[in-house]
Amino acid sequence: MLARYPVPDDGGRPLPVIVFCHGLGGSHRSYAALGAHLASHGYAVLHPQFLDSFPVASAALGLTGVDERTWTQDKRARDAMLTLLFDREHWLSRVARVHGVIGSLAGQPHLPVPLRDGQVIVAGHSYGAFTAQLVLGTRLHDADVGTGRLSHPAVAGGILLSPQGSGDRGLTSRSWDAVTRPLLVVTATHDSGPHGEGLAWRREPFDAAPSRLKHLAVVRRGNHLLGGVSLTACGDASPGEQHAAQTPVRDAVLAVSAAFADRVHGDLAAGGWLASGPFPGILAHAHRERAA
Repeated sequence: MLARYPVPDDGGRPLPVIVFCHGLGGSHRSYAALGAHLASHGYAVLHPQFLDSFPVASAALGLTGVDERTWTQDKRARDAMLTLLFDREHWLSRVARVHGVIGSLAGQPHLPVPLRDGQVIVAGHSYGAFTAQLVLGTRLHDADVGTGRLSHPAVAGGILLSPQGSGDRGLTSRSWDAVTRPLLVVTATHDSGPHGEGLAWRREPFDAAPSRLKHLAVVRRGNHLLGGVSLTACGDASPGEQHAAQTPVRDAVLAVSAAFADRVHGDLAAGGWLASGPFPGILAHAHRERAA
């Protein structure tokens, strides 16, 4: 696991925590700009690494000749990795990893800063958004996962970048009925799902969840990469990502994510800024907030 956090202050106050879940094939090193930006707002951002991280999964799947940056361009590797999207045991292993991270917050021995063990925000992109949805309280139906509810009580809100809608992986139109905690959904007008699903599918968690605070940001003319949010570093882009690493888009997504986290932790001004619809040339917005 990789941790990003602000420079400790003299007060020694426990830092609020965001647990960020990487997408299929990513790693704890991914999403560097997003993690650094959230840390600059006072958050400890914890990046667990899951079993589908390409350096880990490639050995188990017998994949050779491709690496973390190029596997999406190789059909054999891509097909093998995509099987993990629909593997129930793999869903559960990801959720268990996040639960383990949250459960260890009170006694993290390797960080020079104390961490707050409540009011955690769980976040993720793509497959990571699926993981975050489950920990947030999204229910699965007919998917052989016990009760179908895998939420964690310490979670105070969720940031879902390119999340999944109903129709597979146990998600139905009723999956979000119990999601009342604050919710940010970020997607794009051309953010396609694995079966060609479009914008209406990606925004279902926002439309269906009865969250008391929820915000939707849609990247105009954007795609699944959301301006390159998953990149490990500014120059670390695969051939398919080079054209999408649009700094203004990425920076808008980073700013909205930080403002949402701040609002979850009580910053009314950040909520007002979100409700105003920032970056109108880049993002289309919908905002809902009601008194607790």
